[in-house]
Amino acid sequence: MAPFDFDMAQILQKELYDHGVDLFVGDGVREITPAKVVLASGKEIPADAVVLAIGVQPETALARDAGLKLGETGAIRVSPDYRTSDPHIYAVGDAIEVYNRLTHKATRLPLAGPAIRQARNAADAIYGMHNTNNGVIGSCAVRVFGMNAAATGLNERAARDAGISYEAVYTMSMDKVGLMPDSAPIHFKLVFEKPTGRILGAQAVGRGNVDKRIDVIATLIAMNGTLENLKELELCYSPVFGTARDVVNLAALVGLNVLHGVFRQVPVSMVRELVEKGAYIVDVRSPTEFAMGHLVGAVNLPLGQLRERLNEIPKDRPVYLHCRTSQRSYNAIMALKGRGFDNIINISGSFLGISYYEYFTDVTTGRNKIVTEYNFR
Repeated sequence: MAPFDFDMAQILQKELYDHGVDLFVGDGVREITPAKVVLASGKEIPADAVVLAIGVQPETALARDAGLKLGETGAIRVSPDYRTSDPHIYAVGDAIEVYNRLTHKATRLPLAGPAIRQARNAADAIYGMHNTNNGVIGSCAVRVFGMNAAATGLNERAARDAGISYEAVYTMSMDKVGLMPDSAPIHFKLVFEKPTGRILGAQAVGRGNVDKRIDVIATLIAMNGTLENLKELELCYSPVFGTARDVVNLAALVGLNVLHGVFRQVPVSMVRELVEKGAYIVDVRSPTEFAMGHLVGAVNLPLGQLRERLNEIPKDRPVYLHCRTSQRSYNAIMALKGRGFDNIINISGSFLGISYYEYFTDVTTGRNKIVTEYNFR
C-alpha cells in the first residue's frame, strides 16, 4: 500500500481484519522454518506455506553483463527514447529507470501501463519516429476483498520528501445519488501545491468506482491542472453513475477553501492528541448518532440547535468541530464565523475517518480507544 498515506491505507487494513486476516505491521521477518515464521519481535506464526511479496527489484544481470550503465536507483539508465548506454540496445519496462514528472527525480515504476507506452515509443524511435517523453506519475488500482482503492501522483509522504509545499484535503461523499440502493461513500484524499493550487496527487478508497475518479485526477495532473480546473470540470451525471457534484468536484471546492483560508483544519491523525490534551471538541451530529459512538469528552451540539446554544461555545480557546463526514461541521463553521467566532477548526475526515483511523491504531498498538463505540455505517 505504499502509494497510500496511512489515513487511507488503514481503511484497507480494516477490510482485511473484517475478513479474518491477521495483519502484523511495524515488524519484520527474522526466520522462516518448515513449520512457522518468526518475526523480529519474537512472535511466532505457525505456517504451512509462506508467500514473500516484498516488492520488486529490477533484474539487471543481463544489462550489467552487456556493460550497460545503471542509474541511481539501480535500474537501467535510458535516454528519453529508451536507448541504453549502448546506442544499439533499447530497454523498457520494470527494469529501467524513469523520470517522475512531479518530483523531477529518477525513479522506478513497475506498472504495465507505462511499460506498454515505453515499448511503443522505443519501437517508434528505432524507426526514426520520435515521441515526447513526459515522464510518469504512477497511477494504480487494487481491490481488497470488497473494497476498491486507486491512487495517482504524489501522496503526502512523497510530496514532503520532495520538498514541495503542499496541502491535502480528505472528503467523504457518495459515489452515486444516495437513493440508489448500492450507493456507498468514497474516501477521497486530494494533494495539491501551495500556493498555486496545482494538483499533485489523489487517493480514493470505497466500494464503488474509485478508479474513475483517480483517472480524472491523473488526466488533470498530465495537463498541469489546478483546483480551479477541477472545480469547473464537467463530468457525466446520472443517479446510477454518480452525483451532480462529483466526488472530485467536491474535493476541489474543499481544497480551494483550505487554500484561500476560508476555514482551518486538522487531520484525523491529530484527534487522539486533541482528546488526550482535553481540547474542546464539538460534535454537530444528531443526539442519536452521538449516542451510537463519539469521542471521549466531545460536546454534542447538533447543527439544528447551534444557533440557540451559541453561549455554550467558548471564544477564549480553540474549538474543534466534526460530524460524520465534515459536511455538517463545515456548515456549522460557516455559521459560527458569521457570528464572530474566529477560533474554530474543522476535523478533516470527521467521525467516519476518525473511527477507521483509531480502529486500526488501537488494534496494532493496544492503546485505549478514544471512541466509545465504532460506527462504520
